[in-house]
Amino acid sequence: MSNFAAGGTRLILVRHGETEGNVSQVWHGSLDAPLTPRGEQQVAATAARLARLMDDLPAHAFYVSPLPRAQSTAAAIAAAIGMTPQVEPDLREFDLGDWEGRTFRELREQENLWGRWEQDPGFAPPNGESPRSFGRRAAQTLTRLADRHWGQTVLVVTHGGYIGNVLAAWLGKNGADWRAFDPPNCSISILRCDGAMWQGELVNDVSHLPMVARADYTPDY
Repeated sequence: MSNFAAGGTRLILVRHGETEGNVSQVWHGSLDAPLTPRGEQQVAATAARLARLMDDLPAHAFYVSPLPRAQSTAAAIAAAIGMTPQVEPDLREFDLGDWEGRTFRELREQENLWGRWEQDPGFAPPNGESPRSFGRRAAQTLTRLADRHWGQTVLVVTHGGYIGNVLAAWLGKNGADWRAFDPPNCSISILRCDGAMWQGELVNDVSHLPMVARADYTPDY
């Protein structure tokens, strides 16, 4: 018997597998980096988990970010569940514009980025997004996809910042606590809505990943 309640609209949110940029703690919002060998292990385990999950929650639609790290993750899932993902441009990661490709340490120590954001969530690096504009884009995009498939289950492969912001906005005390919801690579979250409010049925779950495939670092924010 399924552990999930009947009915409602669901979003199954999956973060891509570990990349070289994740390990080196470099901001790769709009940039890309290849999956690591551990990332490939994560993707294989996640594809198998989703294939089993589809017995209880068959997906009616499948969307993916345009960035290669998400698409390579989605390709393995697609092969396992027999669905072809549709690219949704607005599922792309938080873009820091001219500050892309810099380490978290540089952004923290040289630009005081986290401090600036705490003081002003509307602050955006040159040619980049602010937390406020990015959070608005993420929530609006997932709301649009949910409205398009109301009463159905939608599978989405996207990014850590993206998922963290949405979880913070919909499940947290306020959208500013996104770091508290920062998802591990290849984690799975399932959100369900019967009306106006979203609830978390599964949040940042990595129980499907073998211990050898779980990350042994924490983000250096």
